[in-house]
Amino acid sequence: MKIAIVGSGMIGLCSAYYLNKRGFEVTILDEGDGSDNCSYGNAGYFSPSHLVPLASPGIISQGLKWMTNPESPFYIKPSLNRDLARWGWQFYRASTKSRVKRAVPVLSQMLTESRTLIEEILADTKIKAGFDNKGLLMYCKSQNVLDEEAELANLAKKYGQEVDVLSSAEAEKLNPGFEINTVGAVHFKDDAWFTPHLFMEELKKYLSKQGVTFSYHTRVTNMESGEGHVKALVTDKGKVEADQFIIAAGSWTAKFLNQQGIKILLQGGKGYSFVVADPPVMPKTASILTEARVAVTPMQHGLRFAGTMEINRLDLSINPRRVKGIQNSIPDYFPQFSEKSFVGLKPWAGLRPCTPDGLPYIGKTRKFDNLIVATGHAMLGISLGPVTGLMVNDLAQENTPHIDDTLLQVERYS
Repeated sequence: MKIAIVGSGMIGLCSAYYLNKRGFEVTILDEGDGSDNCSYGNAGYFSPSHLVPLASPGIISQGLKWMTNPESPFYIKPSLNRDLARWGWQFYRASTKSRVKRAVPVLSQMLTESRTLIEEILADTKIKAGFDNKGLLMYCKSQNVLDEEAELANLAKKYGQEVDVLSSAEAEKLNPGFEINTVGAVHFKDDAWFTPHLFMEELKKYLSKQGVTFSYHTRVTNMESGEGHVKALVTDKGKVEADQFIIAAGSWTAKFLNQQGIKILLQGGKGYSFVVADPPVMPKTASILTEARVAVTPMQHGLRFAGTMEINRLDLSINPRRVKGIQNSIPDYFPQFSEKSFVGLKPWAGLRPCTPDGLPYIGKTRKFDNLIVATGHAMLGISLGPVTGLMVNDLAQENTPHIDDTLLQVERYS
């Protein structure tokens, strides 16, 4: 059986990995060179701790406060666009306790399974990408935020996670010589991380050796279909025929599906990152500066800082004020850093595909019996990549996904 995948990010590659294992003939198409997607410049986390979706109680009121600050962690760019307005309304509707209560078990199962699967993939492929399982520290500067994180810790414990609430002194002991200015931290011990671009490059090499075909700089413009069945993808280099088609094009998925009469609500959530190659001090544990919403990851090529969520459709331009906001927050938590620590850095920007309810779209469409969609993972693309790939494999074999996909239906907002 032939399978064509549109998109060579984490979701596309993990899908190809499992499909190739099952003996399918896989072709991956990408409009770029495979290195310009959101999977490359992110924090690289595998985070069972992130079991609460972005759309959650309190996010609306907090977001409104941040809207007036050009350096804030969260921002929705005002627009008269109808899709953005619909997305915003559904985001508001999803930010309730009842909706989150339904979503948490699904996210928790997916994240926990994916955390196990990535170690299996690394062992099978022999890829060395700096994988580290020391957990994730949520640093908190105020007691009320630490108390909120402690509540999340209790929730995580109910789903079998190992979590400790630490004083500032206890947190410092995990990173000797690394000074912190906080009231405490929550240590999610089951979390892990790696250097994402190293993994992506090595996985592509592995897949190529296993027979997966890569077609870079290939723009998919349309589909040929009939009687509820996709026959071929139309590209600027000719037609690509297959038995099953998988659309894993991240934030650009909605635009393509809309051309085919399939409506999904999806917005690009721009995030920024930069790497300090020679930091004043290197921590041993990944962390998040909780109030600032900044991720801090020790990687193979330096210390990466990543942050912001800027809902702005498909705009990849870099806003220096947003980058400056990330930089300004760091010395508040880590006094060994100063403004000069960030001189000459080259910021990176990527678009996370965000659904209104914080859950991805994974499944077949009602319109076509052989079209699978896998997108909308927002900040969890790396974390959920392996389990999504396994679910796509289930769908391609006409099997019911091994995880309940009721809340993940592709056309749930149609």
